[in-house]
Amino acid sequence: MITIENISTGEVFEGEELEFFVDDETLIGEVYLDGDLVFQALDVMNDHQLEHALKLDFKVSKQAEDIFSDFNQE
Repeated sequence: MITIENISTGEVFEGEELEFFVDDETLIGEVYLDGDLVFQALDVMNDHQLEHALKLDFKVSKQAEDIFSDFNQE
């Protein structure tokens, strides 16, 4: 599970897959969470710059899936 929280607004998004896309011609970067656009940045040249820009505006946390949760039920 991936949770991203907008630092300034407190808005929270949750999903399973975070994808980065950078348009080489326009230098616009987009971040998608489970296929939904959640962030855009201007003047980025690669995924590393886009991820850095995302982390300036969002707190990103990844939680490992609990594979033992089914065993703890009584």
